[in-house]
Amino acid sequence: MKRGLSILLAFCLTITLCAPLSASAAAAEAVGYLPGVTAEMTTPVFWTAGMDDPDALLATADEIARINALALVTKGANMHDLRNLTETFDGVSRSESLQKGAAADAEYYLGWTYAETGKKLEQSDFDAIIANCADRNAAKNMKLRYGIATERTVLLTFPYEGQILDDPADFDFDYQALVGIRVNEPVAVYTTSADGKFYQVYTSCCSGWVRVEDIAICKDKAEWLSAWDIPADHRLVFYGDKMYTDYSKTAPETSGRLITMATVLERMDEQEAGKLVINRLPLHNYAVYLPVRSEDGSYAKVPALINAREKVSEDYLPLTGENLAVMALASLGDAYGWGGSLLNEDCSSLNRSIFLCFGLDLPRNGNWQWPLSMAKQDAADLTTEEKYAVLDDMPLGTILNFPGHQMMYLGKKDGGYYVVSTVSSIMGPDTGKRQRTRGVQINALDLKRANGQRWIQAVNRIYLPWQYAAEGADSPMPELPWYHAGTAFCLKEGLIDTFDGGYYHPDEAATRAVIAEALWRMKGKPEVGEDVEGFVDMESGASYERSALWAKEQGIVNGVDGAFCADGTLTRLQLAVMLYRAYATEEAGGAMGLAGYEDADEIADWAYDAMGWAVRCGIINGKSGRTLNPQDAVTRAELAVILQRVSEKLAAEE
Repeated sequence: MKRGLSILLAFCLTITLCAPLSASAAAAEAVGYLPGVTAEMTTPVFWTAGMDDPDALLATADEIARINALALVTKGANMHDLRNLTETFDGVSRSESLQKGAAADAEYYLGWTYAETGKKLEQSDFDAIIANCADRNAAKNMKLRYGIATERTVLLTFPYEGQILDDPADFDFDYQALVGIRVNEPVAVYTTSADGKFYQVYTSCCSGWVRVEDIAICKDKAEWLSAWDIPADHRLVFYGDKMYTDYSKTAPETSGRLITMATVLERMDEQEAGKLVINRLPLHNYAVYLPVRSEDGSYAKVPALINAREKVSEDYLPLTGENLAVMALASLGDAYGWGGSLLNEDCSSLNRSIFLCFGLDLPRNGNWQWPLSMAKQDAADLTTEEKYAVLDDMPLGTILNFPGHQMMYLGKKDGGYYVVSTVSSIMGPDTGKRQRTRGVQINALDLKRANGQRWIQAVNRIYLPWQYAAEGADSPMPELPWYHAGTAFCLKEGLIDTFDGGYYHPDEAATRAVIAEALWRMKGKPEVGEDVEGFVDMESGASYERSALWAKEQGIVNGVDGAFCADGTLTRLQLAVMLYRAYATEEAGGAMGLAGYEDADEIADWAYDAMGWAVRCGIINGKSGRTLNPQDAVTRAELAVILQRVSEKLAAEE
């Protein structure tokens, strides 16, 4: 049923009432988008239109296999090599370790979480959960069991049937959930909970507890491998968002089965004419095997049909720009599924599902993905301008992280940089207040987080998960500007503030207020004497008041006719004098070092000592090999680099 045109979304919804609309146009008008986002942006062709070759292969199957293999041995990636796990283990020690781990987790959750009944969870509740981690049949020498998921299920934090909520009225954010498990996904089964309802398992990317009823146990490793380690010529990969198998009373075990993105099934051999599958000829369908759990909990596979019109591929999708665009938008509008709950995905698991459709098995979250040997840029100390400059060279499918969130880059349009991700909350663009979104959305990177910070400011990692980068090899990421080390130093040390949105404005002239503030902060923000007389043009309480008074007290700034001129600029020569007054010793002066510069005669007599000192120390270098440009205004980029050099000089003298 179509939504009425009176539906309003606080952040962005345009409704046209004065002209009749077609059915499709009316539907588009009733759909909400964030600022700058249009209906056209929800189509893959919008983002592929500007690509040089959307069908170009970004990584071959062999290259993807290499990345997968390296991930298994990368420290910090926390991937599990399921094929090569030790087949026996000490069940007693594991059971004890699981209880200790659960106790540590319980300590974290105690005091602020609730059960689904609204009752605040207490220590006694967690004590029962911890006790349930113990396998009643634990033994010193136990055999690893091999399981296959028969339902789309969820890996859990605890062997516990209830929810763990931070808001007793919000049942859709459950801290029990760790990651979704797909139909036919393999798990390595270790112990069983005391109540017999949960298995403790490894998936390829995580470990936790899963409901026994959702897992079928194979008779041996060979049967287990045959279920999921499927040859390329027999794979069927579902790359859509969700689908259900057809309903059937003849085969209820395969009827209405939920298949989710990146599910891989085994295709049956070519069907002989007249052979039935679920009492049907497999016309316009793929005949596949679905896993089922027998009454005794054992694994079996049974025939099923997948409609050929579904988003399915014979083998993994080729990793191309066009296919990435299709996959990036496949889940738009889905609910946010923390840890795979609600039959949906959270931010990093959504991207993981997308890349699994290409056969690329990424670690569970951004922090675990980061150690991989891939093309990447640490963006934590980049200015907003630098981050956007990096993105100018990045393709669709690039992964961006900031603490607690991950997104996929779509591209640049009309000056805006757009990403797609599943999001829990934002700052409402119109309200300025926290707005729960809880869904997969497209937005520009100038959107604000709930804490008021723009997304682009928070981005701290940018990487291409499909592009292997050997250690020591040249990075394919774009080079950073000449002043980057300086701005990174100043921002890290808090010496120079950015403008709204994290912009640094490197080419703008640095003001006297900014320079005084930076020097004061470098000195550790010392207190100022009460008897220091202020400047005639400085209002009490001005943001730069303490730094300006300190600079005057120390003789670093004298003012102009009693005025500080906070918004005035300084020449390179004047900055050299300020630094000389702040850091040089009396015997450090002299013009030595200035010879050879063509414009040395532009240096005033009162500044010769200071400029000579600054040049000899390497604090100020010529703009070219033979000029110092002493009368040029100091830019914010130059100031940052010069301050970094001062810091390095001081460190070397310690």
